[in-house]
Amino acid sequence: MKLVIREYLASLRERGELDAVLPDLLTELGFTVYSRPARGTRQHGVDIAAVGLGPDGIRRVHLFSVKSGNLDRGDWNTASPQSLRPSLDEILDVYVRTRIPPEYAKLPIAICLCFGGAIDEQVRAEVAGYTERNTTERVIFEEWNGDRLAQVILDGILREELLPTSLRSHLRKAVAMVEEPDIALNHFARLLRALVKNPGTTLATRLSQARLINICVWIMFVWAREADNVEAPYRASESALLEVWHLLRGDIDGSARIAEAAGTVLNALFELHFAIWGEIFEKKVLPHADVRHALSSAVGSHAALDVNLKLFELVGRLAQRGLWQVWQLCPDSGPIVVTNDLIITQSKPLREINLAILNEVDRLCGKLIAIISNNRALLSPIGDWQAIDIGLAFTLLACRPSYHDAVDEWARELTKRSIFAHKVHGRYPTTSSSYWDLVNHPADSTDVYRKDATQGSILYPMLALWAAARGDQDLVDEIAAFREKELAHCTFQTWLPDEDSEDNLYLDHDRHGAALTGIPVNEGTCETLDFVLDEVASNPHFDTLSAVRLGHWPIVAMACRVYRLPVPPQIWRSLLPAVRRPTAPIENDGPPIVESPGESS
Repeated sequence: MKLVIREYLASLRERGELDAVLPDLLTELGFTVYSRPARGTRQHGVDIAAVGLGPDGIRRVHLFSVKSGNLDRGDWNTASPQSLRPSLDEILDVYVRTRIPPEYAKLPIAICLCFGGAIDEQVRAEVAGYTERNTTERVIFEEWNGDRLAQVILDGILREELLPTSLRSHLRKAVAMVEEPDIALNHFARLLRALVKNPGTTLATRLSQARLINICVWIMFVWAREADNVEAPYRASESALLEVWHLLRGDIDGSARIAEAAGTVLNALFELHFAIWGEIFEKKVLPHADVRHALSSAVGSHAALDVNLKLFELVGRLAQRGLWQVWQLCPDSGPIVVTNDLIITQSKPLREINLAILNEVDRLCGKLIAIISNNRALLSPIGDWQAIDIGLAFTLLACRPSYHDAVDEWARELTKRSIFAHKVHGRYPTTSSSYWDLVNHPADSTDVYRKDATQGSILYPMLALWAAARGDQDLVDEIAAFREKELAHCTFQTWLPDEDSEDNLYLDHDRHGAALTGIPVNEGTCETLDFVLDEVASNPHFDTLSAVRLGHWPIVAMACRVYRLPVPPQIWRSLLPAVRRPTAPIENDGPPIVESPGESS
């Protein structure tokens, strides 16, 4: 196990990785971390500052200067301000003299040289000479290399009472099998279930459980990144996020001190999840979004089914990340249509931040449209349940006025091709989610089989709902006519949370929620929209979900996507009434204008 952890530490990058993990390790060892890594502010050589007992039992201020990998000559002392020796000089000259908080000012100091690997022999003498020369009665130097950090992890967050030998075996197997995501996920799922089976009775214990989950995902991610296949840690990070939210939801709702502690741990897991997302999408998916059939070809399968399933999954993941960006701009209760005017009227500091986020939302929306346009499989769903990924994509696109027309065009193509496939006994959307059922679908061309494969639908009523919201009566009428002629046996439905959902949504333990059936889709009317909005207004359970009540509604969307539940229409309650086609063109609804540096507030 120590070898696995040493390799993991050596592969961590300096910024956002090693310095993100270390505070949790120190906290588990009983340190009080009073300064964490920050961007855009002068750190004066200190990445992390904490107060705690050293190996000799003396309480000290520990000032960590963090570097990644091995410490070689280039990392030790060059003209770059990122080298370690200039950072140590700045700690001695500035931080020790002026930045230590008053309550810790009289404590002795340990300046900690922290790196995931080891010191190269060619610089060992220089490092030893520097530390010996600058050691005083008050200031000492400590080397926190990969070996020591690995032992810190084993003695702290992976100690026997938290991660017994049997569970360490699951972690090792999950790491070893990262190139076989399904197998790796199986072992990680067993580990995760065991870790949260008995939630801690105190805040400290629950935070310790959450930090342990975070470290386990980190270890899995770093090994998978080295193997150039991060599918397993991506899926693991989603499961971990939902588990940790369920574990800490009561603490997030606690006093300011408790909520801050829980929020810090949860935020670290969010940042890790987004980093893994970036490893997949920013490096492997989005650069090829504008190339015709590039992503379809990259699936690496000759089976059209595999291409179809993978592409819709990518769309759902991309939309989910975009919704987290939208979340930063929207009310806590759910997404809204975000216009440029809404941002431009804000105060200048907030406006600059939100314009940057808005630019990112538009970039992701543009990439999403490019992926759909260049990969025609995304116009022909084979599973009715792919409405989940489509619904998330509609949600993201609806948040920006300039992409509303894309919702119309995609909805029309999805409807037209699905209806045609149904009429000719082609690969029309079926209710089965079994891979082997989908391989053989349609198993025959009889009306009996076709009726059995389309007993219910969440796809067609969702398409009709969005068409009605957009005022596209022609599309509503087309779906209504198809339903009357071909799907009279089919139950048009969706899903709503109920009183049991709060305890089961994030873990997918038991069946929960309620089916909203009999959704009307009739020619010449928009009653689909009115019916759904009326049901949304009368259902109180969505607002009682902790993720909604505490202002983290994208967690509900994530849980629905991971556990394959239809997107609850409450998420759209502010969007649907606001996306109707305007009678005149809307001005200033395109990608946001980037302010010039000299623009006044």
